[in-house]
Parts: sequence; C-alpha cells; structure tokens
Amino acid sequence: MTEQRLKLWVGIGMTSFLTATGQATWADEMATGSAASEQHGTHQPQAGGEGGEHHGGEGGEGGEHHGGEGGEGGEHHGGEGGEGGEHHGGEGGESSDAIFSHFPSAGGGEGGEGGEGGEGGEGGGPALTAMTSPGVYYTTLGFMEGHLRIAQDLYESGNALQGTPHLSHPLAEHYPAVDEALEARNQSGLEDALRALSDKAGQSDDWAQIEPAFQRAREAIDAAQASVEPAKRNDPRFISDVTLALLKQASAEYEEAVEEGQFVNRTEYQDGRGFVLVAKDLWQANAETLKNADANAYQKALDELDALAKVWPSPQPPQAPVMSSTDLHGEVSRFELATSAFRY
Repeated sequence: MTEQRLKLWVGIGMTSFLTATGQATWADEMATGSAASEQHGTHQPQAGGEGGEHHGGEGGEGGEHHGGEGGEGGEHHGGEGGEGGEHHGGEGGESSDAIFSHFPSAGGGEGGEGGEGGEGGEGGGPALTAMTSPGVYYTTLGFMEGHLRIAQDLYESGNALQGTPHLSHPLAEHYPAVDEALEARNQSGLEDALRALSDKAGQSDDWAQIEPAFQRAREAIDAAQASVEPAKRNDPRFISDVTLALLKQASAEYEEAVEEGQFVNRTEYQDGRGFVLVAKDLWQANAETLKNADANAYQKALDELDALAKVWPSPQPPQAPVMSSTDLHGEVSRFELATSAFRY
C-alpha cells in the first residue's frame, strides 16, 4: 500500500501573538513543532495533471504529493512519519482525547517507511491515531464528508466530471486511517457504502442516479461519528478542536491551490470548500451547546466562519483569489482565538 499522509498547517504567527498577550493555545500547551501524518489509500489521478497532482518537495510517481520527500505513487502530506499509520505526536505524549497536538507546515517533512504510526512527538510521546484519539477519528470522518459535499456541489452545478473524483476520495484517501477504529467501534457499514459510491461515480452525470449511493455513504459517516461517546462529541472543546482541524486543512488546501496570486489547482480549492462547509455545519449544528458554554465566543467564531466561507464563494474558483494564503491563515488564527474560551 502506498503511503499517503495528510497535510496540515500551523498558525505560527498565532503562537507569537498569544504568547505576547499571556495566552496559550491548546496546541501550544501540547507541543511546539510536533508532526502529524496520516496513512491513506491509493489516490486516483484527477483532471488537471498527468498521473496525479504534485505539490512541493520531491515526490513519487503517479500520485499526489504534498510536502517533503515521499514514496512513489502515493499522496504525501505533512511531517515525518512511518508508513502505515497516522502520526499526531505531542511533546511528552498527551491523552488520547487530543485531536491533533500540533500542525506542521504545508511544506511538510520527510516521509519514510517504518512501523505503524511513525515516530512520536518531541519527548517520545506516542503517536495518536483514530484508534487512540476520538478527535482524530471524528475529524477524519469529517474530511470524508467534505469530499462528498463538494462532489454534490459540482454535480448539481453541472460539473459532474469534476465531481466524480471527489466521490472516490473518502475511500481512497481517508478510509485506511480509520479502518481499525471502525472495526473496534462495531461500525461495519462504512467501507461498503463508500465502495458502492466510488463504483457508482463516473457511471452517470445525472445526480439522481448517484444520490442513493451518496445518501447511503453520508448516513454511514454519520453513524460512524455517532459512535463517539455523547459526552465527548457534545463537549464544546471537542467541537471547537474538530472545527479548527477542518479549517486548518482547508487553509492548507487553499495554499496549494494559489500561486502568485492566481489559482493553479482547482481540485485543492474545491477540497477546501468542502471542508469549510462541513466545519460551518458542525458549528451551527451544535449552536445550543456552544451558546450555553459561551454565547459571545460562539458568535465571534461564527462570524469568523462566515468570513472564511467567502474565500470559497462557489464550487469553481473565482477569477482571482478573494485573499492571499497568508491572510487566510490569519483568519483561521482568529477563529482559533475566538474559540479559546472553550478550551479553558
């Protein structure tokens, strides 16, 4: 199986700002400079490049590569890790409740072969995976949903050819990272649902023909997320951290999509839109819980989400980027600051 790892971005400026004001983010408390990586399945080539897309560093052949040096034929995102597992290390180790202890830059580190989970974070802490962290598990399922959301957008806007690859990405890119965790949680229906949807993709450009398999996959993702204990998934901190992880991934996708003030990768832009849509839905679906915890923080964060959504105004990239990648990272950092009340 080829190694594919998830790229995630860290708001470095946010760390400096909060340190100066006497505040520390949850990520700062956990670890500074630790790496995160995820194993995904094989990645199908998409329109816009031969044999797949290549982003940054030295890449392998025939697959999508994000950051650092990676293996052949796979997607490589983020920091240094081993083949066959996720790496969400924290300094000195942290509890399995953590989602992502820190986010390496989109430029990433170096991928290598090794044992499951790769290396731990600074201080020798164990790598966090979907098996050990409800947050990693829940967020990875959220990424699946993001791909489905943008696929639906594209089909319904008359761009079925562009939407087809997104229907296959949940199975190809994300399912291997949660396979064991799903089994441990007695969630047996997701793989079959995603495989049926992937098989159906490309057979028709009529959304009515795709929709039954799509709905089955959505319901299976929802059921898998519902297997996280209610006390955890209804915790304002958990909700905030999952939302932030989705936004940081969307920001990394956007950075890959924009170069020298113009869009160079339509698919990455679309991925980011899907993740932001899921993030906003998650925030609003938990409005009552979040308002009860801190109504002011909820509203500030919602305002930031509304501002972020404007960066992805449609399924197709606008003629020119709404804002630079640097400014977008700043917007995500402002969301992180707005939600800090839910972490303490």
